[in-house]
Amino acid sequence: MTRTKWLFLLFVGLLAGLVWFARAGDDRLELGSREPFAKGPYHAFAQPWGAQSSGIMRYWAPFADKIDVDAARFPDNTRFRFTWPFWRPSSSTAGVWGYSMLSFGNYDGGEGETKIPPRRVYELLDLSQRFSWSSSMALGDANLLTEFYLRSDPNDSESKLIEIGWFLHAPPATAAFVREAQQIGRFTDAAGKTWQVARDDKYVMFLPADAQDVRTGTIDMRAALRWLQDKRVIVGDEWFTGVAIGVEPLRGRGQVQIDRWAVTYR
Repeated sequence: MTRTKWLFLLFVGLLAGLVWFARAGDDRLELGSREPFAKGPYHAFAQPWGAQSSGIMRYWAPFADKIDVDAARFPDNTRFRFTWPFWRPSSSTAGVWGYSMLSFGNYDGGEGETKIPPRRVYELLDLSQRFSWSSSMALGDANLLTEFYLRSDPNDSESKLIEIGWFLHAPPATAAFVREAQQIGRFTDAAGKTWQVARDDKYVMFLPADAQDVRTGTIDMRAALRWLQDKRVIVGDEWFTGVAIGVEPLRGRGQVQIDRWAVTYR
């Protein structure tokens, strides 16, 4: 066996030990990568898509992300855990290893047990979310991102017109990426929080203007969409089908606890 293979097996063994240690003493249901869980209109899924073009790491990808689900309280009390190398993947994968997420409705093809009706943006009467979270990322880092796609066809998950996301935790590299993108403006929400809004191709990003964590609060996504209409970023006849919140691991080991997440939609 070559030196490289021995080193890789040692690396995998160490990571597996860290994963086991993080799990000890928890009675929540553990989901592995690409293992779904659904209840009501909510759904949980870990997708390590960023590792698929990263050489040897695609063999570690099935073990790298875990979601701990409290079936009685779902989607509340959900924990995301990740264990990746201490380097980031290539820029060809957007610099993240994947996306482990909770979703409401049909975010990107996967959905809960209870289906929600898709609506055009101009039909929305309310689209908001309440959230509260905490994290432990001393040995790694990740984006905490809530986002959705607007589609041209509500029945085709590939008919994405635009992606719109809010960074609730943005490491320095992510904040720099937003600041270097095409600037749309600053949006101040009903709570008085100001967001720096930028665009990279079909991706619209809301970053707290102070780049600090937003650990609890409410996001009025309908109000943000109206603002984007005023800026002529969207038209208003695009279809909304679902929204997600989750972790995009950048490097190392960490976890994010979603204490509360609730979407209001009508």
